[in-house]
Amino acid sequence: MFTTNTILYLTKLESTTWIWAPVLAAIIFWLLSTPSLKTPLPVINQRQRFEIGSLGSLKRFFKDAHGLIRTGFSQGSAFYLYSEFGPKIVLAPKHADDFRTHPAFSLSNAIAEEFHAHIRGFDPFKQDPALVKDVLRTKLTPSLDKLARPLSEDTRRALGEVFTDDPEWHDLQLKPIAASLISRLSSRVFLGEKLSRNPNWHRVTADYAVHTFMSALFLRMFPRCTRPYVAYVLPFCRKIRNEIKEAEEIITPVVEERRSAKQEAIRQGQQPEHYEDAMQWMEECAKGRPYDPTLAQIALSLAAIHTTSDLLTQTLFYLAEREDVIKALRNEVITVLQNDGWTKSTFNDLKLMDSVLKESQRLKPHSIAGMRRFAQEDVTLSDGTVLPKGTISVLTSEPMWDPTIYPEPETFDAYRFLKMRETPGLETAAQAVSISPQHLAFGLGKHACPGRFFAIALNKIILCHVLLEYDFKVADGWNPTVRKYGFVWQADPVAKVSVRRRKEEIVL
Repeated sequence: MFTTNTILYLTKLESTTWIWAPVLAAIIFWLLSTPSLKTPLPVINQRQRFEIGSLGSLKRFFKDAHGLIRTGFSQGSAFYLYSEFGPKIVLAPKHADDFRTHPAFSLSNAIAEEFHAHIRGFDPFKQDPALVKDVLRTKLTPSLDKLARPLSEDTRRALGEVFTDDPEWHDLQLKPIAASLISRLSSRVFLGEKLSRNPNWHRVTADYAVHTFMSALFLRMFPRCTRPYVAYVLPFCRKIRNEIKEAEEIITPVVEERRSAKQEAIRQGQQPEHYEDAMQWMEECAKGRPYDPTLAQIALSLAAIHTTSDLLTQTLFYLAEREDVIKALRNEVITVLQNDGWTKSTFNDLKLMDSVLKESQRLKPHSIAGMRRFAQEDVTLSDGTVLPKGTISVLTSEPMWDPTIYPEPETFDAYRFLKMRETPGLETAAQAVSISPQHLAFGLGKHACPGRFFAIALNKIILCHVLLEYDFKVADGWNPTVRKYGFVWQADPVAKVSVRRRKEEIVL
C-alpha cells in the first residue's frame, strides 16, 4: 500500500510526465524483481515467495531485528541481514578487533551511502567529519570543567520551566521534555548564549532529524538511479531542503557578524572577542580551510541531541522505579558538590551516577548493532571471512547481555559498574566514557563517539538538578516500555512521570 500510494502520487505530477515515465517503469520493475544476494555468507530475512519488493523483509526487520540477529548467529559469525537501509553484514563480537582497526573501513562513506549524501537536502551527511571531531576532542572536552557552571545555571532555569516549581504531584511526558532540555543545553555550547534560546533553531533541527530519516527511508523504496528525481518532488525532501535554508538564515548572520567584528578588532590593533562555544572553535580548528558553518552545526545537532536525550529519558525511567537508588544518588551529589561546587574533579567523583548511566546504556543501548562501516575494498577478516567492496557492515552489541560478562544481564543493577571499579585492572573500563568490545554503546576504535565525554557530563549535570530539586516516580497507569524499531531501541516516547518540586539540600 505504501509504495502503491507513492506511485499514484507521482503519476499526478502532470507537468513532469516526461520525466516520470521511465522512473515509474524502473520502480515497477524493481518491485517485481528484487534480486537475491549471491554470497557465501548466510542471508537472513530475504524476500519470501509472493512478497513484493522488500516490504515483507522490512516488516520483519522492524518487528524483531534482535531475534533475526540471533537467528543469524546460529548460522555463522557473519551474515547478511536485510534492514531499513538495505542488506547489511552483521558481525559477531569476535570480529571487534578487525572491525576497529582495518584501514579499509570508512564510517563517513557508510553514512553518505545510507543517507543519500549525493542528493541535495542531505548535505550535512557529506561533510568531512574531521572538523567536528577536532572541535569535540580538542576544544569541547577540555572545556567541560569551565562549561559546568553556566550549564548548571541554564539547567536550573530550564527545569523550572518544563518541570515547573509546583510542589504538588503532576504528570509530564518525559521524552519530549528530555529532548528539549538536551537541545537547549547543547545549543548553549554549540551556538553560544544568544542563539541557544532561539526557538526557531530548536524547531528546525528537531524537524530536520525526523524528516531526513523519513526521506532517507522513503527513497530506499526506489531504484538508486531514480532517487534524485524522486527527491526533487518528495514532500519530506522538500522539507529538509527548506529546513537547511532556514537554518542558514539563523546561523549565517551571526557567523558574518563575528567575522566582521574580528577583522575590525584586528584592524584597530585590539584583541578580538573570544566566545566559548563551537562556532568559535570551528573557526579556530578550520584554520582557514573552507567549511559550511550551518551544515556543521546541523551535523553536531544530529549527533548529539537524540542519543543523549534518549539516554537521559531511559535513565530517569529506571530511577523512577527505584527510590533506594534515588536516595543513594542524592547523598552522592550532596557529598561531592556541597563543598567545592562544580570543579574539574566533580564529574569523576560522581561514581554511582556514572555507574547508573553506563548500566542504562548497557541494558538499553540506542542501537543493538552499530559502528556501521563501508568497505572501500574487499576486506578479509582474521578468520578468513571476506567482506566485499561496497558493502556496509555493523557490529552487534550482544556482549552487553552476555551472562558470562555481566551476571543477570536482563536486570538493571545501578551498582554494577561501581563494583567493577573496585576490581583491579577494570577501574578505567568501568567508567561510562570508556569503550570496549564488552560495552559498545559509544562504539569502538578510532571512530568511537568523540562527543561521549560531553554527553555523559551533560547527563550528570541534569541528573544532579533533577535529583536534588524534584521528587519523581512513574505516573499512575504507565509502564515505560522500550520501543524497538529494527536496530534502534528507543526509550518510551509517550510514557509519563509524576514530579513535584522539593526543597533541595544544597543549591547547585
